[in-house]
Order: sequence, then C-alpha cells, then structure tokens
Amino acid sequence: MNISSHPYYPEPGSTNQRKGFAKATWFGTLAFLAGLVLAFTSISLDLNPSLMVRQVAIEVGIAIGVSIFFDSRRGWKNLFRGDLACMVALYFLTLIEFLYPQTKFDQLLTPEQTKHAIEALLIGFAGLAIGRHINFFKPALPQWLDCSNIPDKALFRFFLISAFLAYFYMFMSVDFNPVKLIEALLGPRFGVPWGRGRLGDWRVFLSELKLFSFVIPSLTGIIWNRRQSFRGWQIFLVIFIFAFTLFEGFAGGTRNVLGSYIATFLGGYLLTLKRPNIFKVVIPIAIMGYLIVFATRHMLGFREMGISRYLATAAYDTQKVQGTLAVDYNLNSIGLLVDAFPTKHDFLGLELLVVFLTKPIPRILWPDKPEGLSISIEEVVGADGWTVAATYVGESYMMGGIVAVILISLCIGVLANWWSRTAAFNTTGYSIVVNALGFFTSVISMRSLIALTTSMLPILGLIFIAKTFPGLLGVKRLRQKYLRQ
Repeated sequence: MNISSHPYYPEPGSTNQRKGFAKATWFGTLAFLAGLVLAFTSISLDLNPSLMVRQVAIEVGIAIGVSIFFDSRRGWKNLFRGDLACMVALYFLTLIEFLYPQTKFDQLLTPEQTKHAIEALLIGFAGLAIGRHINFFKPALPQWLDCSNIPDKALFRFFLISAFLAYFYMFMSVDFNPVKLIEALLGPRFGVPWGRGRLGDWRVFLSELKLFSFVIPSLTGIIWNRRQSFRGWQIFLVIFIFAFTLFEGFAGGTRNVLGSYIATFLGGYLLTLKRPNIFKVVIPIAIMGYLIVFATRHMLGFREMGISRYLATAAYDTQKVQGTLAVDYNLNSIGLLVDAFPTKHDFLGLELLVVFLTKPIPRILWPDKPEGLSISIEEVVGADGWTVAATYVGESYMMGGIVAVILISLCIGVLANWWSRTAAFNTTGYSIVVNALGFFTSVISMRSLIALTTSMLPILGLIFIAKTFPGLLGVKRLRQKYLRQ
C-alpha cells in the first residue's frame, strides 16, 4: 500500500498548493491607511486626552472594520491571518478601552503627550499594514516546517502530552492534590506555589513547560472540527481540559494569557473549519469576544486579592468594575516613553534586541545573562512595585524613536505575512496546530517585543518533537501497520 495515498498520510501540500494564499487586499490596506490618515489629521489639542483618544479609537476601529470587509470578499478564510491578529491585538491593547469613558486618563498625560503617543501608535499601525504586502520569502513550505508525516489520529495523543507537560509542574507544586490546586488558583496570583523567582533557578526548566498550555486551545479547535474521528470520551476529555485551561488563564489574572488562549483556539478552529458560514464563524468569534471583554473587566479587580475574596467581599459590585472597560492604559506608557526619549534618556539601540534574543535562555545555563534593560519601562514611567507594558510600539521607540517604530512594524508585518502564507501548505492537523500557534505569537508580541522569542518556543517544541521523536506520536507504529497492508 502507498502510504502517501492513505488519508492519515496525505501527500505534503498536494491539496493546499492549489489554494490561494491568505493575504490582505490592497483595497483593504488603502482603506485602512486612509482611516489612519484621517485619525492623524483630526487630532486636536483642544480636546481632553481621553476624548482625543476616543475620537482616534472610533476612526481606527472603523478603518479596521472596512479593511476586514474588503479582505473578506476573498472568502472567510482569507481573514485567518497573522497580520490581522497583530492589528486587532494592538487595537485591543491600546484603543478599545477608550470606546468607554476614561476620565481618569485625563490626569495621566498632557494633551501634547497624548498627541505624540497617538502619532507613534498610528505610525506603528501603518507599518504593520504596509509590511504585510512585502514578500521576501518564496511561497513554499520550508522543510523544517513540514509536519505532514504526523497523522490526524495522533492529535489526541499529543493533546494529552501537551496537557501533561503544561500542568505537571503545577500539580507537583501542590503534591498532586487537585483540591490544593484549585484553592491556589482561586487565591492571589502572586501567591501560587508554582510561581518562580525574578531570576529563576533549576525549576525554570519545569515551569517553562507551561508554554505547552498554549497548544491546548488550538488542538481543541481542530479536534472539535474533526470530532467524527475520535471517541466520545476523548472529546469529553478534550473539552474538560480546555475548560480548565481557560479557567486557569482567567484565574491567573493576566489578560494577555487568556487572550492568547482564545486567539489560538480560534486559529485552530477557523483554519480547519469545513464549509464556513456566518453561523460557524460569527457566533464562535462573538462568544469568545464577549468572554475576553467580560474577563478583562473583572481580572483587574481580583488578580491581587484572588477570586475567592473577590466573590466573598462582593468586590465585583463596585463601580470600578462595572462602570467601564479597562485594559492596561498602554497608551499612557507610550506617551511617557515618547516624552522621555531622547530628551531625558538616550535611545537604547540594539540593547533591547540583545534582551529580546537571549530571553529564552535559562539563567541556570547562563548565570551572567543580562537581567534586563539599562533603563526599564517601569523606571521611565515611575512604576514602583509593579510591571508596566507599553506594547511593541513603546519598546521600539525606546530603541530609536519613530524610525525604529517604522522598521520594527514593517518587519513584524513581513513575518506575519510569511507565516500566513505557509498555512496554505498545511494538510494535517498537527501542521495546522503549528501554524495556529503563530496567532499566539502575533498576539503576545504586540504586548511586548521581548516576549516574541519566548512565545515561539511552543512552535519550536512541536517541530522538535515531530522531527526527533515521531514514534512518540505513533507515526512509526502506524506506518509499519499500513506498510504490512
């Protein structure tokens, strides 16, 4: 029997090479750029900072919507792209909260600082939009990304392997007591027994395996679409573990983690959806969208005190939680960084790239690894005792001003476009999982450029397992079985 003709072993790229690549349309990009220009020219220093940003948030939001409309005319699946995930994530991190009243923001920045922050952000958006049309790479799947030898039947096995790797250290930290685990999840996020120190130790190897939790949502979406190939108890176990993963992300109080879980689930689900229609596309996106908005409004309220105390004290009933939507005020951090560089501090240049590239290396292997930037975002914005995010736009500005924002945005757009094009060559569920994790990287890199290399580890881990230990996924056993037939 010819293995390549068996449905579990499709010929690499045989079907998808005939498909068109998912890519942005020029009409969509031009409409988006026009919206950015409109937002740029309509900035008025006569408005309060919150109203100034609100006006921009509405105009950019409409521009993204129009761009999506033009792109959708090439089919629903043309929207399942890394560059679009980047743009939506950046909008969520910086502007979406200003669709709600944010009078507190007026006390944080001056109108001039707000104007400069908005300009840097709009230039970042423009760089992403233009960069996604630049093609430096051939439209072919690199050999190191080809996982077409992994059969779809191996998805459930790898789902269990991912869940084991992701949560082994957590369970080990509570002596494998599930009650203690739930109690810890319901408590303050910085008091969990599986937390790591600032610099880490030997346990960092086990704690970093938590990154495999980002594989679980994408696998869930794919297995659900191909549920006819699995037993009922397998589907139940997949949904149960996926629900636990969402709960763990919610209880952790870190919104970008929960957002990444949702993004990777939608990536796996939408990339494998057969005969997509409004019901199958819009409803899941709407549910997940509502979930992230609901979670965002409450996670800020309980992440310091924990869910148990949050519910016991009815803290959820306060005006702070119910009155508005709060994300991170990342635009405030961008404004302060633009104001401080290079007036008060010299640009960091390549220093940030060094931290960016060395981030995944455990300190136990490199004790003298740089601990961070010579001047941190927290020092610049005056944050004492808590971490501050400024999105990749703020970090890029620290490197070299607007020029660095333009160059980094273009590079991210180019890479996101290339990754989206590789999706056309994926024929097996395992390959699609690898590609769907690119949505996780897209979302997480918008919050922090430094996290980009770390977010790539699950992708590299999947490729390493597929290339080095295929027998772990049942490939050798199944290939011998069909050879005998």
